[in-house]
Amino acid sequence: MKRYLYILYILFFTFVLVSPSFALLPWFGTRHRIGCLIPLDDNNKTISLSVLKGLSLGMEVLNENTSLSLYVYNTASDPFYACQQLERMIKDGCKVGVALLGKKTAQAVIKKAQEFHFPLIIMSPEENVSLGNSVYIDFVTPRIQMENLVHFAIRTLGQSSFVVLYPQNNYGYQYAFLFSNLVVQNGGKLQEVIGYPPNTADFGRFIKRIIGSKVAEAKPELLLLKPPSFSFDAIFIPDTPLISTFIISQFAYYNARNLIFLGTSLWAEKGFAQKVKNYCQAVYYPIGFTSKAFQPWVESFIEKYKNTFQTLPNYLSAQAYEIGRILVYLAKVANLKMEEASIYIQNFPGVTGITTFLPNGKIKKRIWIVESKRGRKTIFLAPEF
Repeated sequence: MKRYLYILYILFFTFVLVSPSFALLPWFGTRHRIGCLIPLDDNNKTISLSVLKGLSLGMEVLNENTSLSLYVYNTASDPFYACQQLERMIKDGCKVGVALLGKKTAQAVIKKAQEFHFPLIIMSPEENVSLGNSVYIDFVTPRIQMENLVHFAIRTLGQSSFVVLYPQNNYGYQYAFLFSNLVVQNGGKLQEVIGYPPNTADFGRFIKRIIGSKVAEAKPELLLLKPPSFSFDAIFIPDTPLISTFIISQFAYYNARNLIFLGTSLWAEKGFAQKVKNYCQAVYYPIGFTSKAFQPWVESFIEKYKNTFQTLPNYLSAQAYEIGRILVYLAKVANLKMEEASIYIQNFPGVTGITTFLPNGKIKKRIWIVESKRGRKTIFLAPEF
């Protein structure tokens, strides 16, 4: 049976790639039609296939008892063509759309969907768009990452005072702004907020400003009996694993080896935790999906995905699977009326986090926090907030 399902999926995905403008899983009686708007150009096929695998598995499209069928529309990564495909999706009778979109395409498609009052769930990190009117973004956005990290640091770790050390680029500005605002909103204190040029090679002057010249210039043997203490609890660095490793190692060079560092999901890169394990007390970072999560619904998804596709899922396939499960649930309890999603999708056990749909089109999501102490990882589900 497993082999039979695997062959059916392979045939379907092969058909999508050969004729990517439109594809259908049409079997087994009357169903709600779900449209999937996705880029299937050569540069995005691998990513898009991960999404299609997760979405089709979550929707149970090969289960004869399901009420959903899946139609696929290629956006070609072009905003104008994507809007044309959205209109085609609507004319084909799709009841809800699911879309994987970049920033410019997301803005155009959302506007068009709202014009037609067409319900849409979007996978995109872009939240600076006008949502609502049954248009939702279900994705681990920068806002969601920082909400979970800050609440974990304050409520679980008991931290209250922070230093922000960020690169002066778009990524650094965005995450430093989100983190700093959330710390203040949740009763924490910002000890320092320091930006550095992206091409910085020597962080000595920034480190001395943070830990003080007395510690930075002390002889290491004098600090063995009494390690230095600081007026802050953790340092947040929203930068790449490569640059973050270099910064953390420089803190150690300046006698500050007992610090706690916080980062973004970029730190989930393989090998990062091992590289910094001798330079600090611990690192913490948020993650939207991990195969190490202990929740039974996550373990069940991983097993099902692996058995079906002979490979492990990634974040995008997990996110798509979660949306598929949400659609199945809404079809059961609300006849797939997306205007009622904010009523029924409350603390939904998603594989990318405990998910709640809000009336404004955004979501509230409790995701996972990775702790690495001396290279040993522990996975936590962020606290309620």
